Amino acid sequence: MTFSSRVTSNLFLSTLLAFVIGACDQEPGDLGEMTDGDEALCGDGVVQPGEQCDDGNGQDGDGCAVNCTLEDQPACGDAIVQPGEQCDDGNAIDGDGCTANCTLEDQPACGDGVVQPGEQCDDGNAIDGDGCTANCTLEGQPICGDGVVQPQNGEQCDDGNAVDGDGCATTCMLEGQGVCGDGVLNDGEQCDDGNFQDGDGCTANCTLEGQPLCGDGVVHPLEQCDDGNAVDGDGCSTTCMLEGQGACGDGVVNVGEQCDDGNGQDGDGCTANCTLEGQPLCGDGVVHPLEQCDDGNAIDGDGCSTTCMLEGQGACGDGVLNDGEQCDDGNGQDGDGCTANCTLEGPPACGDGVLQPQNGEQCDDGNAVDGDGCSTTCLLEGQPICGDGVVQPGEQCDDGNFVDGDGCTANCTLEG
Repeated sequence: MTFSSRVTSNLFLSTLLAFVIGACDQEPGDLGEMTDGDEALCGDGVVQPGEQCDDGNGQDGDGCAVNCTLEDQPACGDAIVQPGEQCDDGNAIDGDGCTANCTLEDQPACGDGVVQPGEQCDDGNAIDGDGCTANCTLEGQPICGDGVVQPQNGEQCDDGNAVDGDGCATTCMLEGQGVCGDGVLNDGEQCDDGNFQDGDGCTANCTLEGQPLCGDGVVHPLEQCDDGNAVDGDGCSTTCMLEGQGACGDGVVNVGEQCDDGNGQDGDGCTANCTLEGQPLCGDGVVHPLEQCDDGNAIDGDGCSTTCMLEGQGACGDGVLNDGEQCDDGNGQDGDGCTANCTLEGPPACGDGVLQPQNGEQCDDGNAVDGDGCSTTCLLEGQPICGDGVVQPGEQCDDGNFVDGDGCTANCTLEG
């Protein structure tokens, strides 16, 4: 190298060194430095609010991911839904359906800062140890959802979350086995509100409050027993009928029952009092034509017989021929020669429930009772008419019947 070449090379190096030194000595505001007006971004090497780390590069696998979340540990923002998280979209941005604390947006959920039904608290984060757990249960006291099974509090399980469908309900009751307290109305339950609280309309043993009901521990009319539970096989069935002695609800059709499907449910064709549904029948609690009473049970001796006839007052169905009866065979059955309203079967007759004007009937309500608008002679009551046994203006006679040949015709004129 010549002398001039060496001088030129040294001059270039000196100039380059001066440029580098000068660049390093730049003051704030010089070209290349971030000012307060520049936007802080993930990857700028500075940990900003909402970032868990920032190593200034766009590389995964070095402990700090490209989205500025710590690697190698489950955390909100790692794009993996971890226990206690409702969602995780891998960023720390609100307004995109998943909040920065990994709770779902636009729907009531644990972690949204609002105490929703089923939550004991909600402090708006997914952090334990601050008085309210990540699953929105209070800390510091044994409760459902704390991950500890407390049988003394009525818990069957406790998986530490407020999620149904995972085998353990949010009420800490085992799912898939139909038990009181699981929030599902199972056979034998009158209600199930998913808790073990009394005073809210549904008791802790899944019986309705505020009305006399089977399962409330009090024997009401129509009940043979009431042991306060919804368990069969303990002597008193879930329909409040004594077990082991041929009673309504035992699944066997006994004397006086029209059906017995072994449960205490209405609406399935057989009522809770063992009467057939879907047709007017004695024992359904409604007084139908031909019935004198209907107290909804199949018990004699309580004033209304099992044939729905009044007891103790010489009534149709008592087996005694009383005034106004054509017959009385002691039952409430038609087709045996004597109808359920104690009229002879065969020919059309007053009291058979069929209006026969050709026989002089003005009405026929199917009973032998006066004072109900239609007399026992099938004449309208409450107005003077031929055939009522009273001679009214315009009548020559009135013998109270519609039979000719007895001196007074059916139209209340004298014969002969």
